[in-house]
Amino acid sequence: MTPSYDAVAAQLGAACAGWEGPPISPALLPVRTVGVQGDGRSYSYLAALSMQGAADAHWPALLGLAKRIPGSVHEVNRVIFVLGEPIAEAPRTVTPTVLSKPVVAQLRAADHIVTQVLTSHGLVRKLAQVPVVLFPVGWGVEGARSIGIRAFLTRDFMTGAPALPGSDALPLEALAEIHTRILAEVPGIARVALDISPKPPATTEWE
Repeated sequence: MTPSYDAVAAQLGAACAGWEGPPISPALLPVRTVGVQGDGRSYSYLAALSMQGAADAHWPALLGLAKRIPGSVHEVNRVIFVLGEPIAEAPRTVTPTVLSKPVVAQLRAADHIVTQVLTSHGLVRKLAQVPVVLFPVGWGVEGARSIGIRAFLTRDFMTGAPALPGSDALPLEALAEIHTRILAEVPGIARVALDISPKPPATTEWE
C-alpha cells in the first residue's frame, strides 16, 4: 500500500531530524518527478530543503543529506534546495500549468539567464549538463511557479552527482547571480531551487 502524503511528509521530517547544521526546513512538495530506484523508473515525490541564513559553508553536508533522504524515505526520489528565505510552510497546491506560450516564455527566459551566467563565468565546459526546469509550485503566491536548476556532473550519464556550490564547477557568485536575476527578470517566478540529488535515485533531467 502506498503511504499517504502526510505519512511521507512525516518520514521526511524524521529523516532530517539528525541534521546538525543551522535550522533546516524540509517540505514535501505536491508534485512527483521521474527517478531511478531499484530496477526501474519511479515517479515519486519531490522534497525541498531550505534554511535560515546563507548555506555557503553547509553545501557538502546538504548534498550528503540529499543523498541519504531517499534511502529512508522511499517515496522521494529527488531533493532540491530552495534558495533565499526558508520555507515557512509546505505548499499543498500547484499552479495549473499547460504548454502555452506564456509558460514556455517563462522557462525560456530563465534558461537564457542561466546560459548567460554560466558562459560569463566560464562554466559551460565544467558542467556535463544544466537542465533548467519550470515546476508548478507557487509557494502561496497566486499563479506563480518556480525554477529548478540541475547543475550536473557525470562521465557517462548512467550515474552522476550534483555540482557542489562553491566549487570550481559552480562558484557561489554564479549561483547567486542566477538566483537574483531570475527573480528580478522573469515575471511570475516565486522561488529558485537547486537540484542537489545524485543519480540514482534522480534522473539527470526532470519529467
